[in-house]
Amino acid sequence: MKKLFTLLLSCMVVFGLSACTNNNKDTGQSNPTKQTDTPTQTEQSIDEAFYKDFKTALEERWKIEENDAELTTELYTRYVDTELKYLSKYEHKEDSFNNHEIGDAAEDYVEALVEGKQMAYLIDKDYTKWHQEYEDEVFEESTEAIYKLNAIKKITFENEENQKKFDRLVKYGEEYSKRDD
Repeated sequence: MKKLFTLLLSCMVVFGLSACTNNNKDTGQSNPTKQTDTPTQTEQSIDEAFYKDFKTALEERWKIEENDAELTTELYTRYVDTELKYLSKYEHKEDSFNNHEIGDAAEDYVEALVEGKQMAYLIDKDYTKWHQEYEDEVFEESTEAIYKLNAIKKITFENEENQKKFDRLVKYGEEYSKRDD
């Protein structure tokens, strides 16, 4: 029901925004001061912007992970919120990407973050249950998305430790992807 509602709401937003756009059809009037991006420039830039924001989100999360030890609901929520600060703007935007594979993987990753945040209350309540659900749903989905994003465009980090962390996530994602095939 929730997915149906989300889909319906997404469609309403898309159609609503479509009605508000100006197709710039020739009306006999010119406006030389108006500058517009071509569709390709705009679409291409969202792909590149996502990759940049994705890297930044992971780096910022890893900065705070290094300083904290025991996982709690509050701490995990802070990790996810740190990533969502950079990535939430891409939620339900998969059709805006020039490369739809990037858009789909980006959507999967953001959805995994949101889903993980929703189940975070279990960490303090029933850690074993949370860990099982997180592993089966959130971690699998997010690492598969990371694997797909990296397969489309190689992602590298200047910090060697961050690169090692990322490479481990890619490896997990590859393993999950093979299991699903």
